[in-house]
Amino acid sequence: MSSVLNLSKTVLKNPSLASAMKAMHKIAPLALADSSWDNVGLLLESPIQPKSNGIFLAIDLTTPVCEEILSKKGRISVAIVYHPIIFRGLKSMTLSDPQQASILRLASEGVSIYCPHTSLDATVGGINDWLARVVETDVYERLGDDQLEVDSEPILPTQVQGLEPSQKRAGMGRLIRLSQSIEFERLVQRVKRNLDLNFVQVSKASEKPIETVAVCAGSGGSVFKGVKADLLLTGELSHHEILAAKANGTSVILTNHTNTERKFLRDVLKPKLESILGQGTEVLVSVQDKDPLSVM
Repeated sequence: MSSVLNLSKTVLKNPSLASAMKAMHKIAPLALADSSWDNVGLLLESPIQPKSNGIFLAIDLTTPVCEEILSKKGRISVAIVYHPIIFRGLKSMTLSDPQQASILRLASEGVSIYCPHTSLDATVGGINDWLARVVETDVYERLGDDQLEVDSEPILPTQVQGLEPSQKRAGMGRLIRLSQSIEFERLVQRVKRNLDLNFVQVSKASEKPIETVAVCAGSGGSVFKGVKADLLLTGELSHHEILAAKANGTSVILTNHTNTERKFLRDVLKPKLESILGQGTEVLVSVQDKDPLSVM
């Protein structure tokens, strides 16, 4: 897959969309995505010329998120929605389907949608590198500081050729060697604090301090196959994957799928886009985008 970003003639006629796509390509080249199953890039190109050049960030395009975008009254031209809004071929687009209705409504208001998903996981400085900071330190309220050195490497290094030299350590997941070993319970508290969570699910496999951690945004089961680490941090694993980890002496912290991803939008992606696009572009992070699961 080529690492070059090719913009269509219609995109080039929409300067706001073209600028947003160029910025995202700089941050997370689409060639890094797992194209064997993922669907990334520009998934909705509105035929309406936008009224402004505002960017809106969310993990999922839910109905409340759509309403939030529309409530901005023309301030948004591009919604960068982490999870793809279209995964499979569609035979129709109707208002009776909630997500299709959101797509149609945004298109009619001049809002295009770009979905980075696994390209943003794999990229250097992306979500998995950010999760490496989550397990390494207690000292940051905001974890977007690229100066924090973490001893880590991709679990599945990228095989893409022709990328910029800065992407040589790209790939899926990260295996981290902590600068100091840490007790399991203390690491759980660190993760909860750094991800702004009140609760996580855990499986403690042993009493020995944690020295190595494997992280993967979202659902880490396929990425973690064969990895050796004291602890796995991800959003979700299957019952049998958890049992297998514990049997092998590996502890687990699960946050629910999107809680490994959401805070990255505020801590890292928003300031990166602001830096690249300049002061003339407003970048907003959704307040309606939330984990669909809660604890009662």
